[in-house]
Amino acid sequence: MKRFFSAVFALLLLTSSVGAVASTAGATEVAIHADASVSDPAPGEPFVVSVNLSNVGDESVDVTDVYLRDPSGAEYARAEDLGSLTAGREMTVPMSVTLDEEGRKRLTVQAAVRGQGGGYTRVSYPVYVDVEPPDEAAISFEHLDPVAGDERSVGVTVANGDTDTISNVKLTLGGDADVEDPKRVSASLAPGSKADYTYNVTFPEAGEHTLRGTVQYKTATGATRTATVEKAVTAETADIDTGLTATVAESNGSSVIQTTLTEYGNVGLTDVQFRAVVDGTVVERALVSDVDPKTSQTFALSGTDIPTGAVTIVAAYTAGGDAHTTETTIDYNPRELSNIELTGIEATRSGSTVTLSGDAANVGSSDADSVLMSVGDAAGVSPAAPNGEYFVGTVESSEFATFELTAETDSNGSVDSLPVEIRYSAGGEQFVRTVHVDFASSESAARGGAAASSSSGGGSSGFSVAALGIALAVAVGAAGVYWRRQQS
Repeated sequence: MKRFFSAVFALLLLTSSVGAVASTAGATEVAIHADASVSDPAPGEPFVVSVNLSNVGDESVDVTDVYLRDPSGAEYARAEDLGSLTAGREMTVPMSVTLDEEGRKRLTVQAAVRGQGGGYTRVSYPVYVDVEPPDEAAISFEHLDPVAGDERSVGVTVANGDTDTISNVKLTLGGDADVEDPKRVSASLAPGSKADYTYNVTFPEAGEHTLRGTVQYKTATGATRTATVEKAVTAETADIDTGLTATVAESNGSSVIQTTLTEYGNVGLTDVQFRAVVDGTVVERALVSDVDPKTSQTFALSGTDIPTGAVTIVAAYTAGGDAHTTETTIDYNPRELSNIELTGIEATRSGSTVTLSGDAANVGSSDADSVLMSVGDAAGVSPAAPNGEYFVGTVESSEFATFELTAETDSNGSVDSLPVEIRYSAGGEQFVRTVHVDFASSESAARGGAAASSSSGGGSSGFSVAALGIALAVAVGAAGVYWRRQQS
């Protein structure tokens, strides 16, 4: 329809391009022609009607008035006392016009001229315009589910649906929401292209609200236009419902506390921090990513600086603009990576030579690599051929491997135990421990051993009753497995 009116308008201009000519008494002739700067101005958008007057007569005339009216007689613009227009000359009178109502408009330009004899005459010319809402730039919103007091992101798009480039595109987002950084600018938008923007918005209260987008731009003709689109949204009441869990786990060969924070409600959690607290002291903390509604965030707190025992895990976060905390308590018992225990030990003496045989059982949670058994240092004891040391190799978790060691002892029989040094690696770390094996009887028990330490050293200390119980339990199981392997 718009194209039809534009075509009609062009036809009218073509058929009347010669303008109107008025003759006054005494061979005074004035031609008039008018053009609008735009054929489809927006409501309230100023545009210019250029009025051209030509003196095609033989004498000068005075142009006293030029004015613009509609068929009802309403006047939109007027220019007075424009001066003399000599024969063969012309003048152009620009007239600024603003039309507020939409629709097809017919305006008439009229000019009053006075001849040398003092007589007046008027010439007129029609001007047609279509007053329409701006349609070059279109605003659209992505789907939004706001929650009162909770900041949410919303995407807003400006698209150029015109056949010409628009420039100086300025988008402002407002309405009932608090909008962070509400203005966006694009230098230009080519025909058929679009610009996408993301805003952070917060509706202070629950209920029905309006989100308003306003775009201002300049058309190819130089006109500055403004378009506004409103979107009705409903902000829900905030529901903060969090859950916190913590378990002991293993990560990269080390014990960790795996902590999970879940938001079951409709409010996102920001500024999330996990803390491990022991006896009121924070022993470990970590910042983690935001938690969106109906999602979880998991983080592993390193157990290196967390002592064994009761540990309180605290999740601190911001929700709906307020600070909150959620906590849970666990009994933290770090899992051993690997632990080589001696089981099924038998010791035989032949003179001053002692032969020790048995199994190296891995009761830890990780494989033990490069396991090396050797006779340790002690008074009256020294390694002896053929097995002063014995390379076992890899012992997988919950598995065992046999070994045999020989040692030379004092002939006076004063030595009744044999130090066995155990070296291995697990999780990229080197360990060494020494176990003293009593060979007073053929079925020996450990009566002393050092805790695992780094490869730079390792002493010996008492072997616990609990460790002895574990060793005996493993020994029974290992002996059964060993017997089955021998029978197969």
